Amino acid sequence: MSASQKNKTKPSKPSVSLANYGKIDSSNIAKQMWLARLPPKLAEVWEQAPEGTLLGHLVFTKGTPKQSSNVPPNTIQKIVPQKLAISVSEDLAKDQSDLPLDYTLANLTTKIPSLYQFTRYPNGSVALHGTIARSCNLQMERTERYREMCKSRLLNTVAGKDKRHVKPVQSAELSLVNVGSLGSGFGSTIANFGKKVIEAQKNLQNSALTQNRKRKFDETQSIRSILFELFSQQQYWTVKELRAASGGRAEKEIRAELQQIAEFKRTGEFKGMWELKKDFAGNKDVSTTG
Repeated sequence: MSASQKNKTKPSKPSVSLANYGKIDSSNIAKQMWLARLPPKLAEVWEQAPEGTLLGHLVFTKGTPKQSSNVPPNTIQKIVPQKLAISVSEDLAKDQSDLPLDYTLANLTTKIPSLYQFTRYPNGSVALHGTIARSCNLQMERTERYREMCKSRLLNTVAGKDKRHVKPVQSAELSLVNVGSLGSGFGSTIANFGKKVIEAQKNLQNSALTQNRKRKFDETQSIRSILFELFSQQQYWTVKELRAASGGRAEKEIRAELQQIAEFKRTGEFKGMWELKKDFAGNKDVSTTG
C-alpha cells in the first residue's frame, strides 16, 4: 500500500480555524427547554441506550377543576390530581427487573438563572439549542418495582459484597442479664469484666459494712459520738445500717440525733439515706453528749 493510500484511509481531523473556533450559533436561543434531575439508575440506563431508542412517554393528566358554585355542597365528587408523569419504556428494563418505570415530575420551578443547552463541536464552534425555562425533579412512584429496588438496595447494604447471611434476633437475646450464657469473643469478655467490677464494688461495700458492725461501742458512749465516728467511715447511711453498726441502739434515739446533725436525702442516687451536715463535717471525731 502506498503512502498516499495510507493517508486516504486515516480519518481526517476536523479543521480548526480562527473563523470557526469560538463561533456561537444562537439561532435557536428562543426555544424553551426543561432541565430535569434524574435518579442515578435511570440516568445510567438512558445514557447507555443507543441513539434512536424510545426512552419513554410523557403523560399529562388533567386534574379536577375547582368545584363550581352551582354544584350542591353534598355532592360527592372524585378528585383527580393534576400531574406530569413519565413512563419509561419496558424495553429498557428487560435486564433490570428492579428499575422503576413510573416517575412523577415534582418541584417545578420557573425562577432559575440564565441557563442554555449547548454543544461544542470538534472544530471549536458552539451551538445553543435553547434556553432553560423550567427545572424539575423526577420522583419515583411507589410501585411494585420501586419496592423491589428498595429491597435489593437494603440487602446489598446490610449484607455487603460478601453476601453474609443476616439473621434477625430478639432484643431479649441481646440482654446482658444472662451474661453467663454469652459465648466466647470480645463482646463476652467485656461483659464478664463489667460484671466482675460490679461484684467487686458490692463486696467492698459489704466488707466495710461488716467491719463497722463488728466495732463494739462502749455503753456509756453517746449516740452522737457514735454517729460522728460512723459518718467518718462512710458518707451515706440508712437508719437500719446505723442501728446495726452502733450495736443495736434504739432507733428513736438515732433518729433524734440525725435530725440535728444530718440531712435526709429525698431524691437522687442516695434517696432514703442520711448525710452529715456540712456544719459538722469538721467535727466528726469530736465526742459530745446529747
